[in-house]
Amino acid sequence: MKGRPDPSKNPYRKGPQNNPGNPGGFIDFNTQRVCPSCGSVIKLSHNFCKYCGVDLSRIKAIGSSDEISKQLAITAVTDNDASVRKEAVDTLGSFGSKKVLGVLTYVMLHDLDPTVRKESDDELRNLQQPYSLGALAKALKDESPEVRREAIEGLKKIKKKIKEKEMDKGKASERDGKSDKEKKEKKEEKEEKEKKEDKEKKEKKEKKEKKEDKDDDNEDNDKGEVLL
Repeated sequence: MKGRPDPSKNPYRKGPQNNPGNPGGFIDFNTQRVCPSCGSVIKLSHNFCKYCGVDLSRIKAIGSSDEISKQLAITAVTDNDASVRKEAVDTLGSFGSKKVLGVLTYVMLHDLDPTVRKESDDELRNLQQPYSLGALAKALKDESPEVRREAIEGLKKIKKKIKEKEMDKGKASERDGKSDKEKKEKKEEKEEKEKKEDKEKKEKKEKKEKKEDKDDDNEDNDKGEVLL
């Protein structure tokens, strides 16, 4: 489709590079974005993550979003107070949009306070986006047991959602297949019935014609006998 990047032209498709992470570094959301899968900071214009190769074309960067979301993202990453950062993370998560995935991932992987990391973990779990699977897997190595437990719950919830979607897709496909089969069978039955009716009509017509011919022959014979 025009305007959408071609996955086959992903310059980072051959394999991931070493991820510098950018822990504690400044993020300029006007020119940069965060990959929701690995938490790396990349250029805003990139449609693919140069570190993990994930396709970002379907996720709007928060820097291209509204000013409130952008300011909340800056607060979540830079504020000196952990409770303020945690509140900003909670608010971003409540938006329920894919555009916040990158910021939440970055905070979960790089914030120094375990309560803030846990909050980001929790928000990613509630958003249930497959993009977060890689980041949540990384969080399993977090030094905080609370963060690790939250990551496990997140992985479980997202995997369950993916499985349910696949099952629903399979059922729909099965229903469509069954419906097509039933239509085909009905069509064949109709055609068979029409053939049978045509055959019966033809036989009746032939029988009638034979009878008429026979009656004509009998009539001719009767006339001959009278003349004699």
